[in-house]
Amino acid sequence: MAADKDGKTEKPTPKKLREARKKGQVPKSQDLSSAISFGLFALGFTALAMYVLQRAYVFLQESLRFGNDPARVVHELPAMGMNAIIWFIVLAAPFLGIAFFTGVVGNMVQVGFLFTKEPLKPSFSKINPISGFKNIFGKKALFGLVKNLMKLFIVVGFTVYTLYQSAVVILNAGRVGSFAIFPLMIELVSQLAFQLAVFMAILGILDYVYQRYDHKKNLMMSMQEIKDEYKEMEGDPQIKSQRKARYRDMLAGNIKDVAESTVLITNPTHFAIAVRYDQTKDQVPVVLVKGQDHMALKMRELARQENVPIIENKPLARALYKQVEPMDPIPTDMYEAIAEILALIFQAEASRKHKI
Repeated sequence: MAADKDGKTEKPTPKKLREARKKGQVPKSQDLSSAISFGLFALGFTALAMYVLQRAYVFLQESLRFGNDPARVVHELPAMGMNAIIWFIVLAAPFLGIAFFTGVVGNMVQVGFLFTKEPLKPSFSKINPISGFKNIFGKKALFGLVKNLMKLFIVVGFTVYTLYQSAVVILNAGRVGSFAIFPLMIELVSQLAFQLAVFMAILGILDYVYQRYDHKKNLMMSMQEIKDEYKEMEGDPQIKSQRKARYRDMLAGNIKDVAESTVLITNPTHFAIAVRYDQTKDQVPVVLVKGQDHMALKMRELARQENVPIIENKPLARALYKQVEPMDPIPTDMYEAIAEILALIFQAEASRKHKI
């Protein structure tokens, strides 16, 4: 595969698919659109052909009434011309409406509602003779030529076979009267149209599956393209990580407040929570600062410099980090655990002072 040779081995991202859609690059099978159009046209022809034929016959009768009176023909010629135009519009309108409707439906079924001006914008590749040569003589053009020739042979084969099977009936109808052959021809054309519609539908579905595959193959991406797209959408992961860390540190409080804390409770490496209990300031213990990973390491270093006791208690450290924000008091369900830690610290301080 060409995509593998270019290092494009990854499926297109949703963003790449959206951008391609905005440019009008969507998987679409012209064969499937033609099949839908042809099928609906066959239905419309079957339903309206007899009506159109009867209207045409009436118009022809009205036009021939003046055939034996040349003077009247000259006098009525403008009115007859206008009448002919009106009749043509009336007779052609149903089929023109069906053609327009089926064209819209054929596209809507495949790509949904899509309006873009990108294909109309001037592009050098459209007038580049080298690109034009590749489009004419490339593999895709050759494949399309072979496919169209196959369709032509099959359509001609269907038509010849249907006429051959109905030859006797057509000849017998001609003996009855010239007008009697028209209903028969309508039936034959309808039958042939439905047979061709079924064939084109099968071919269209297969072609649509291939077009979807080819569309995604042409949009394949390399790992570097995916990384570049991710950086464009989310920013450089390294910068984003640093930004998150700074934001987290800001929310966690001022690390300098560790010096004022009574104890630093750690995880020991992932979390660090500075707790203060000053009986002159606090009715209950308060969390001054909390940090994670890099900030937790800095808090431990600062605590050692300021001689703040460091106590390792994994469950308590995790609970404090998740449940308590800086400058908030300790929850009542943690009083006992904090009290035990503070008691040890106060006893150690008292013992040290007693020795001095």
